[in-house]
Amino acid sequence: MGKMNGVYLPLVTPFYDGYVDLQSLERLVAHYAGTGIAGIVLLGTTGESPTVDASEQKTIVEAVIDMIGGSLPIYVGIGGNSTRDVAHTIESFDLLPVAGYLLVTPYYNRPSIDGLIEHFRVVAGSTGRTIIAYNVPYRTGINLPNDALFEIVESMPNVRAVKDSTGNIMQSLDLLQRAPEELAVLTGEDSLYFTSLANGAAGGILAASHIATKTFVEVAAAIDKDELTRAREIWRSISPIIPTLFAESNPMPLKYCLWRLGLIRSPECRLPLTTVSTGLAATLDEFVAAAPNAKGEAPWSLLLQVLRSSLL
Repeated sequence: MGKMNGVYLPLVTPFYDGYVDLQSLERLVAHYAGTGIAGIVLLGTTGESPTVDASEQKTIVEAVIDMIGGSLPIYVGIGGNSTRDVAHTIESFDLLPVAGYLLVTPYYNRPSIDGLIEHFRVVAGSTGRTIIAYNVPYRTGINLPNDALFEIVESMPNVRAVKDSTGNIMQSLDLLQRAPEELAVLTGEDSLYFTSLANGAAGGILAASHIATKTFVEVAAAIDKDELTRAREIWRSISPIIPTLFAESNPMPLKYCLWRLGLIRSPECRLPLTTVSTGLAATLDEFVAAAPNAKGEAPWSLLLQVLRSSLL
């Protein structure tokens, strides 16, 4: 169970006329497999997991396993507010050759810290594969404190990574400073990617890395080589695009871009998500027009001019 590091792509789930679009899924996987990413995360927040039913989830995971052919590790997003049901879901996926699971904190119930710790212990105990603890309080309504996370890591040998999406820079910096060596801290806050790497993060699980994927990978590679100045320059070339990709509910803007880039057949999301506003669509159209091809790697100086002009 090697330590996770690098850029992990939380893949969108493409839909077409209400159904999972396996044709577009194959196109996405073929595209991103050669970009230098460290792995793929399926059925996370960006994958609209709450709207994908159990049979569709299995179909998606099995399809991507076949498409990847073992060339990249695959992690599956798992969540729920019933500990028993979540553990049973993981047991069903354990029949497949997945590397591990992105396990979100239970939502709605608002458990105590003791309940959170016990939830992770029970669920992690249902598998021998890697568990990535996913702390995203602005979506779940519950925060997993760093001390509680460290207690989970100490007692469960397969909880070996965390997707830190607290949006709280002080908590994130404390996490990076005190995290045990065996815990890989992966930021889920796209705008804090460089800051997190510079402070010791192992990488990120980043929705924005669907766009300019190789550039995100280059930032991490430069940090690994202690080329901080170069990493900062690369980061400054792409960081201004991130607010636009999150200007409306994720993954609506991202799917719109992927559709316009020809990587998926439709920008369709499932209700209660709809589609981007007319104004944002116009900005994203200019965004995509700056990209020379379906690879999604844009001439960033031109692209940044487009984005800056849209904010004036």
